[in-house]
Amino acid sequence: MNVALIITAAIVILAFILGMLSGRKVKMNLEQWSVGGRNFGTLLLWLLMAGEIYTTFTFLGASGYAYLNGGPVFYILGYGALAYAVSYFLLPPIWRYAKEHGLITQSDYFVKRFQSPWLGVLTAVVGVAFMIPYTELQLAGLGTIIQISTGEAIPTSWSLIIASVLTAVFVYASGLRSTAWISVLKDILMIVVVLIIGIGLPLYYFGSFGNMFAAVHQAHPHFLSLPGGSKNLGIGWFITTLILTSLGFFMWPHAFGAVYSSKSERAIQKNAIFLPIYQILLMLIFFVGFTALLIVPGLKGSASNGALLVLSVKAEPSWLVGLIGGAGALTAMVPASLILLQAATLVSRNIYQAVIRPEASEETVHLLARILVLVLTAVTLYFALFAPNLIVNLLLTGYDGVTQFFPAVAMSLLWPQRTNKIGAASGIIVGVGLVMILLLTNHDPLWGVNAGFIALVANIVVTVVVSLATTRAASPAIALQEQGQD
Repeated sequence: MNVALIITAAIVILAFILGMLSGRKVKMNLEQWSVGGRNFGTLLLWLLMAGEIYTTFTFLGASGYAYLNGGPVFYILGYGALAYAVSYFLLPPIWRYAKEHGLITQSDYFVKRFQSPWLGVLTAVVGVAFMIPYTELQLAGLGTIIQISTGEAIPTSWSLIIASVLTAVFVYASGLRSTAWISVLKDILMIVVVLIIGIGLPLYYFGSFGNMFAAVHQAHPHFLSLPGGSKNLGIGWFITTLILTSLGFFMWPHAFGAVYSSKSERAIQKNAIFLPIYQILLMLIFFVGFTALLIVPGLKGSASNGALLVLSVKAEPSWLVGLIGGAGALTAMVPASLILLQAATLVSRNIYQAVIRPEASEETVHLLARILVLVLTAVTLYFALFAPNLIVNLLLTGYDGVTQFFPAVAMSLLWPQRTNKIGAASGIIVGVGLVMILLLTNHDPLWGVNAGFIALVANIVVTVVVSLATTRAASPAIALQEQGQD
């Protein structure tokens, strides 16, 4: 019997049970299902935000990026900390506004703030377009994790199907609460696993972190500096990518919407203080990637994403590999569940109710959102199984794309009397359009600068110019300095 498979399966089943039980005594309406009744305290909000932010990327992408590119990987360490600093000031006024007006989704903010249902439709369409491939990425990562950690004891297709069905069912039943409670299990496992492999593997093979860095430098002299193993990820790219990703960190619709679940703005600010602790874990993941570079060389392209798992299988006992597989599976299921929930709510509330059937009741919108979770899961699973390469180019635009929401959000807070719906919509359209053009024509970076940053600058200019040239915004200013109570 495959020990790793048994442990991985047990963790996934335990997560499913937690998800189902989380909403057992709660009467579900749209607000309870989608934003948890707006009563998550500091700890649960911390776990939820960490659960949605630290995904299969933590297990696969970060170590694989370190394995392939070396020095440029350190931007990942910086942008999270910068993003939390931004969130300390940006998110509390958004939370206040959302609570005051009963907002459920990110697009609700645009609708209410700019008095424009069509701006809500635009942001919903853009948001869903970028979230679907992001969900597919989680499933693809899940397949890699299960395949390598269990020694291919279970076919990748079946692991994807089973995990997708379980995720869809607990989201359908319990909504955001299921994601939050599974995040508790996921975070405990992830911290344990990352500490074990992030410290243990480098010390096992090299004796110390210093020896590891010395060995990498000796084998690949310029690997740990910019541009590392790449040809064009230099200082300009590094700085502009840091700025872009720190501003766009909470512009993902599922991250933006999760803020509404907080019971107070003080809880949000505490999270901004404590969440950077997770960046330490990312550093340990980099160490695993550097270790794998020397111990299991030759992984090319997307195969490098399995560097952490390949090295772990080579060095660790089966029970620990199973623990790694289970923790890795949850890093896919938790963010996938939140993305599916937010995408379904965006479609049902900001497209169906806003445009197709304005008279639809909250109960109807809630039911449709739950059904759409199943539909979107099926669509995402199809891409993951049969046509993953069809959306790879769209996936590349994801972070750059959602960051184009930032100018409209920031200006609605800082320049509310002049920023209007025409300027906001124009900026988003120009920004997203430019991102698509630059990335799909392989012009990233362009002149040594991140393509998304170039689009963001164009977005800001267009938003300002068009807002100044058109009618004043009618919506009131939102206070930035007011402090909430725990």
